[in-house]
Amino acid sequence: MNLLLSDPKFLKLRRRLMKAVYHNDPNFKDTTTALVTMIMHPKSRFGASAEIIPIIITDERRRPIACAIFIIANKLSDTLQIAFFEALPDQPAAVTLLMNYAKEIAQFRQLIRIVIGLNGHVNNGLGFLAGPFNSPACFGSAYNPSYYIDYLAPLATTQHTLVSYIGDFQTSSMDPDRKLIERATRQFRLRTGNFKNLRSEIAIYTNLNNRCFQSHPLYSERSVDDDYELFKSFGPFLKEENFLIAEYDGQPIGFLLWYPDFHELIRAGKSIGVRTLMKYRIFKRPISRFKITEIGVLQEFQGTGVIAGLILLCCDIAKKHHLTCETGWIFDTNKKSRSIATRWISKPYKTYTAFEIDLKQGNS
Repeated sequence: MNLLLSDPKFLKLRRRLMKAVYHNDPNFKDTTTALVTMIMHPKSRFGASAEIIPIIITDERRRPIACAIFIIANKLSDTLQIAFFEALPDQPAAVTLLMNYAKEIAQFRQLIRIVIGLNGHVNNGLGFLAGPFNSPACFGSAYNPSYYIDYLAPLATTQHTLVSYIGDFQTSSMDPDRKLIERATRQFRLRTGNFKNLRSEIAIYTNLNNRCFQSHPLYSERSVDDDYELFKSFGPFLKEENFLIAEYDGQPIGFLLWYPDFHELIRAGKSIGVRTLMKYRIFKRPISRFKITEIGVLQEFQGTGVIAGLILLCCDIAKKHHLTCETGWIFDTNKKSRSIATRWISKPYKTYTAFEIDLKQGNS
């Protein structure tokens, strides 16, 4: 086996590996390649604020059998992230080689931990699908073979469990409480985004993320430039109605970000692109599912009805075109968010796991 460090053919070799891993998998849609390409671009804003080390493991015939991107981000500088991990089945030696190299780097840099499954930032992706595996992933959610969990779980000193929720918004459980929610939120202004002033709206998103999630596990501070780069890459797919903002006395105090499940417009094994955009914008192809990917409300305004108000507004907009709602992941330790999801969305759906290796006590 060979370990190729920062190989100029990394993207090509990674695509070749993914084709082998997901060959004939009807549920696989390639969400990550566009993000990996953006992160590794020489002029990437993210790349300017992080050290990025692409790793490929090849067999004796120079065929790729495992890969990952090691990331040390400036705003999470005590952590080595093993991002965008992929591997063929029955290759434990390749995975061991990759992980041992990660430990060497982390210990040489005197880092305190390794996190496997953190893709540069939680907003870029966190965790591996842990089940169920027999249905397509919603756009932006992790999808991988089940054996990835078998590879990685034995290595971890800590496992972070995350859960998504799913519900039928055509018969929303919010309807009986509509008048109560509307009365509770009269003091707030709930509005859609204004993309004519995109950068200022992104600044609202960034500021609220940093204030709402600063104490969440594995979160690191974002800059407006970071989020602007990410939004711009998917900008043509987003409408103003996908970004909802709550204001109090003219100041933003909460937000909700949602979007249709664009995977429904993508064939198995393919990526989001111009064809997807044409199906969505020009041909108006129906999409049955949508995703609430983030909700954030400042601590001092939680319990005021703002969260329910944002979800109700999202429901009223989305159910005109979509049938079901899936949420982004929620930490299983986040009882407040899980309670909200159970009440307003419905039931737990998919489980994800991120793996952490503690290096502070010399664990290896």
